[in-house]
Amino acid sequence: MENTIVKFISNEKGFIAALISAVIVLVFGRPLFSDLSNYLKLLVLFVFLFSIILSAAIAIVHHAEALAHKYGEPYGTLILTLSVIGIEVIMIAVVMLNAENQPTMARDTMYSVIMIVTNGLIGLAMILGGLKHGEQRFNLKSSNSFFSMIIAFVTLGLILPNFIPTFYLGNYYIFLIVISTLLYILFLRIQTFEHRYFFVFEKDAVSSAQTLIEERKDISGIYHVLMLVLTLIPLIILAKSLAVVLDYGIEITGAPVDLAALIVALLILSPEGFTAIRAGRNNEMQRVVNIGLGSALATIGMTIPVVLIISFIAKKDIDLGLDSQQATLLIATILVGMNTYKDGETNMLQGAIHFVLFATFIALIFF
Repeated sequence: MENTIVKFISNEKGFIAALISAVIVLVFGRPLFSDLSNYLKLLVLFVFLFSIILSAAIAIVHHAEALAHKYGEPYGTLILTLSVIGIEVIMIAVVMLNAENQPTMARDTMYSVIMIVTNGLIGLAMILGGLKHGEQRFNLKSSNSFFSMIIAFVTLGLILPNFIPTFYLGNYYIFLIVISTLLYILFLRIQTFEHRYFFVFEKDAVSSAQTLIEERKDISGIYHVLMLVLTLIPLIILAKSLAVVLDYGIEITGAPVDLAALIVALLILSPEGFTAIRAGRNNEMQRVVNIGLGSALATIGMTIPVVLIISFIAKKDIDLGLDSQQATLLIATILVGMNTYKDGETNMLQGAIHFVLFATFIALIFF
């Protein structure tokens, strides 16, 4: 029994640190965050929260990689994606119910996540993977399937609402709830059953995560799923606390308001980010595609129905239509992405182009 506890503590240091930190935040949150006018206190809190969140994210990556090698693709990646996006959707719902009316909050969150995962994370993974392996191959049917779904969801949920007359917008949103839910459920079934082979690419390269499986071969998949989800919970609590620190820091420094939301979003997506970057370096471009495009699709497919239902029940105004700047950059991302994935191979140049689009997205926050 003692050996088991010692082994658990040794293997789950990230989870334990995050759990203890989350309890401290929940119990002593009021005195900790009541007066942030002291710059030293503000800096210490930021560094502490940021470090613990990163540690938790790395712990999540270990479990996600174990699941991917235990169950194979796309199941392992799908578990990670749905866990992270599910928590993200819950956060949006909480904000909608408790904050003042923010009709564009859900739209801006979906847009930001798409920009981060499709341009930032995938772009960096392609650059690092290209530097080490040159061209990296993947199953072309997976990217075609993802992009078909993403284009449909973006058009129906983020573009068309701008052109629907206000009088009919409520009816259109009801239609959107039904069609988005059914379409995403159908896609999940196709991804995991009928056309699972679309999202698998067989090759001889062995991921370094195989070492993790060998080290924990006596631990069941249920353990990894449980620990992945449990580690996500304190991570999200700490990320919300970090947002408080960032908001105050931005207020006193005069930095752009969207910067706080961007940093928190990057931290929440960090488990998938670390996994994608490591997969790219390990010449596992199929995992990069499944993580990046799968996250973008899950963000829209899961968020749209949830926020619309909440808006109806809580009588909250909601605006899903992208503004002209957002729509332009998102359309450019889709067009570049369709060219990137057209032949089943990626390289460093394509990754650099995507990362430039991500850098543009970041730059526009300050303009």
